[in-house]
Amino acid sequence: MMRGMPEQSSPPSDGGASRRGFLKTATVLIGGAIGAVLAIPIVRFVAYPVGRKVVRSAGEPIDAMAASALTPGAPPVRVELVAKNVRDAWTVASDVTVGAAWVSKTKDGKVVALSSVCPHLGCAVAFNADKKAFKCPCHKSEFDAGGKRLAGPAKRGLDPLPVEVKNGRVLITQVRYRTDTPDREPV
Repeated sequence: MMRGMPEQSSPPSDGGASRRGFLKTATVLIGGAIGAVLAIPIVRFVAYPVGRKVVRSAGEPIDAMAASALTPGAPPVRVELVAKNVRDAWTVASDVTVGAAWVSKTKDGKVVALSSVCPHLGCAVAFNADKKAFKCPCHKSEFDAGGKRLAGPAKRGLDPLPVEVKNGRVLITQVRYRTDTPDREPV
């Protein structure tokens, strides 16, 4: 070969071009298949909450206390409502306090549970045994022992909570209601 002259190459044969094209196509297909295999679980993990009710508070009744601890006609007892499991999208938390309730037994033996949340703006109410009334420390709303509104800016009485007695235990379902409205709208 002479110096300065470009090297001439022979034109590729049809066999080389088709082999090269096949290898390119095979590489793209194999890479795509591997990518799809890896992407499916990742997409399922990320998209898991979509279209599902994933934030669960205590939708089922919570075991609050022994029914024998309540005396008919006695002042109400405040109990913490602790859910065994609360799910929030990808996580599950155990033994979560989701609220509190005031529980009492009427003179005819019926167990009643009232939310401890003031329906005005959501402050925690306390029971005054001397006056036999619930009082909100924030804005001075007042409720009788049955939860009926007596005074203050609250637009309704204390919210009753679903309660049942099974096997000597008081089971309460926690329900959150919209505050500062005259109607009980669950949130």
